[in-house]
Amino acid sequence: MAPPKGVLLAHTDFPLYTVRALDDKHFIVAGGGGQAKTGIPNAIEIYKISPSSSGGEISATSVCRHDTGIRAVMNCSSFYDGRHHHLATGEDELCGTYTVKYKVVSQPEGAKAKSDNVRHRKPNDAGSENADKKESKSDSVKKELIFQIEEAKSVTTDFSSDGGFQKCVRFAPKYSSLATGGADGFVRLWKYPELTKLWEVQAHKNEIDDIDFSPDGSKVVTVSRDKNGSVWSVKDGKKVIDLVWNQKTTDPYRFRACRFGLIEGKKDKFNLYSVNIPVTRSSSNHCFISLWDASKFALKKTVRAGPDVISALAVSPEGIFLGVGTISGSISVYITFSLQRLYHVKEAHSIFVTGLDFLPASEATRAVTGDHNYNLVSISADNMIRLHQSPERSSYHPVLIIIGVFVIVFLMFYLMAELGI
Repeated sequence: MAPPKGVLLAHTDFPLYTVRALDDKHFIVAGGGGQAKTGIPNAIEIYKISPSSSGGEISATSVCRHDTGIRAVMNCSSFYDGRHHHLATGEDELCGTYTVKYKVVSQPEGAKAKSDNVRHRKPNDAGSENADKKESKSDSVKKELIFQIEEAKSVTTDFSSDGGFQKCVRFAPKYSSLATGGADGFVRLWKYPELTKLWEVQAHKNEIDDIDFSPDGSKVVTVSRDKNGSVWSVKDGKKVIDLVWNQKTTDPYRFRACRFGLIEGKKDKFNLYSVNIPVTRSSSNHCFISLWDASKFALKKTVRAGPDVISALAVSPEGIFLGVGTISGSISVYITFSLQRLYHVKEAHSIFVTGLDFLPASEATRAVTGDHNYNLVSISADNMIRLHQSPERSSYHPVLIIIGVFVIVFLMFYLMAELGI
């Protein structure tokens, strides 16, 4: 039976604001206390998920940590180029970029790993097997494979009069560029890894809350506190269309989040999902989750998600599940094509959910987390990292099912005979 609030993976020493899955068993979180001199660190930290050896709950262990100085990471995006992971972060008015590398080091048998780097396997299964073989060659020396986070470049991406604040960042699908949105309402496209500006456009009159690229890399969608959502051409930054959310409501609503998602895992077909929240909070005002036809950006379906204001949105890599978090700390999972809710945990976190991400739906992930349809990692400013999973899959043998059907039929006829029907 799943824990009532999800599996508690870890408890950090700093508030968390962003999370990204790296591979089948590793994820990265970041956050901090900001520039206030409170003693709360600002950091990027990588965790490894491990199954319990005693049959209890799974857990996560920190395997690498990088101090970000006086700036807390408030948002991020990542991708894997086949060798290393790349990370783009929002740190006040700056976009910082990092490379997450793998490094093999020799370590005496029984020696304790450094506090910021602990042994783990490379996400590539073949690489993991080779690393294990190397470690078994010597009884006195182990080959340890560790993460190493290296700072690359940074650039100012927001120029608000009050100091600037980057609200969101996203890598393009082919990873040759990234887009940023900030408090000044501008969308800016940057060449990666040079961080030279390709174009900019004042997309909104207020802060940009979220941004995402279409999977084909041709368009970028933005949503803002000015209540609007818009679609832009990645080629030149020209507006393609505005999102017309025509749900009839008594009070005004605004877009809060947006994410593209593949349709049935197909690379060339995808939908757009959005979250709309009331401008003024009220127990009678519900939030909405919407499904859009991404070929013409027409609204296809909208469902009520309850009065609890949604603060985070994620879509699974294969496009089957959609996860949301709320300001009360609750977590829900929906089926993308029908927007039917499958899972709900009330107040999984003690305060608002700041980030969500799904782990890959792979056999390697299931080997660690168990046989579940999805694994959703949630974080909050309460310093907690939790894992939310679907109910375990049925493992009944087909023969047992057939026998069960025959037993039910026999009992029905027996009962009818006894009653003289």
